[in-house]
Amino acid sequence: MPYAISVDLGETLVGFRPRSYEYMLGILKDYGYKIDERSFFRALVKVLGKSNFANEEGLNPLNLHELFYEIGIHPCRKIMEEIANRDKYQDYFLYEDAIDFLKEVKKKYKVVIISNSTKRIHKIVKEFELDKFVDKVVASCDIGIVKPNPRIFAYAKRYVGDILLHVGDIYELDVVGAKRAFIDAILLDRFNFYPEIKIKAKTLYDVLRYMEIKGML
Repeated sequence: MPYAISVDLGETLVGFRPRSYEYMLGILKDYGYKIDERSFFRALVKVLGKSNFANEEGLNPLNLHELFYEIGIHPCRKIMEEIANRDKYQDYFLYEDAIDFLKEVKKKYKVVIISNSTKRIHKIVKEFELDKFVDKVVASCDIGIVKPNPRIFAYAKRYVGDILLHVGDIYELDVVGAKRAFIDAILLDRFNFYPEIKIKAKTLYDVLRYMEIKGML
């Protein structure tokens, strides 16, 4: 069976606005808390990275008490209720490097999307016609498993064979999860949330260059 490349969806191929953490950060700022975006994001994904199984929406369960502990805020019930009940609707768009990346990778490999996502992922994939370049979509909402659980990668391998490289934007979920499944991974850090990580990509074009250097293309 041919080798495959796996890729995340959110903030990797498709962008969401507001980003998933921004509504929470906005609520905290409304209450007078001054937290920089990077610090909040890193605290959030640290908490999310402790999950292995999906909630009812198909996403990583979020323990708000743990999140507030990580950002050094007393867990105020009023704020937590507002965060939990806030409308989380997001607009979305296709990143300009997404199709070029998929086209190039598809010339040599099978492609599988591995994403922690709600059922909306299937609508988005069809809307942007990503299914032209993708052999399989493995979504946490369908199988009840979330990254960084290595079982989500094992599940994907049933359909596409061995995965040589995983590309994703959250180190604690994508890179850690892939490594637990003994798969090489590269972080896509579009917003410079991981300045301490030296080997990473800013765009999907950088990922293609990385693959060329590694002799994968």
